[in-house]
Formats: sequence, C-alpha cells, structure tokens
Amino acid sequence: MNKYSVIEIEEFKDKLIQLKNAEVDQIESYEKMIKEMTENGKDENSVDNTSYTMQLESLTDSKNRCLKHLQQIENALMRIGNKVYGVCVETGKQIPKERLKAVPTTTLSMEGKFIRASRI
Repeated sequence: MNKYSVIEIEEFKDKLIQLKNAEVDQIESYEKMIKEMTENGKDENSVDNTSYTMQLESLTDSKNRCLKHLQQIENALMRIGNKVYGVCVETGKQIPKERLKAVPTTTLSMEGKFIRASRI
C-alpha cells in the first residue's frame, strides 16, 4: 500500500482545519439565532407559533448536522495524528487522493463503501 507524502498529508490537514473553522463559525451562528429566537419568544398568534416552532426546529437540526460534521472532521484530524488517515477501514487499502479531496472526512474507499452497503 502506498502512503501519502508528508506534504500531501499537510494539505489534507490544512483543508480539514479550514473546514473545522467554518463549521465552528456556522455552529456559533446557529446558536446565536436560536438564542435570539428563544429570548424573543413566541407570538400569541397560533400560526406564528407553528412558524416559530418550525424555524426553531430547523435551526436546531442544522446546528446538529454541523456538530456531526465537526465530529467527523475531528476524527479525521485524529487519524492524521495516528498516521492512519487515508486508509479504508473496510479494505485496508489507501483511499484515492481524488476521493479524499472530495470527501476529506471519509474513512471508506468506493470499494469499501460498496462492501459496507452490501452488508445492509
């Protein structure tokens, strides 16, 4: 199995750190919007209450997606630290660079993805 060079790993690490910073900023933005909504409260109008609830749920869902992605980024950074970044957890083979560029948090090559999907 080929390994990525130190320079390539640093490039992936830099990309992951950029993604991490963007996710942290987005999470903070969602938290601010949620806080503002909850501090302002609901209107007395029942239609507005439904709208309020839907908006609050949407913001919370979006924040939770960002938190999940942030955890995936943190896990990828840990894999870099453990020197196993870019290795498919299903096949043990190197994940192609193109796939890692497209999905830098992935733990599966396309082959590994198909193997895992076939078990479901």
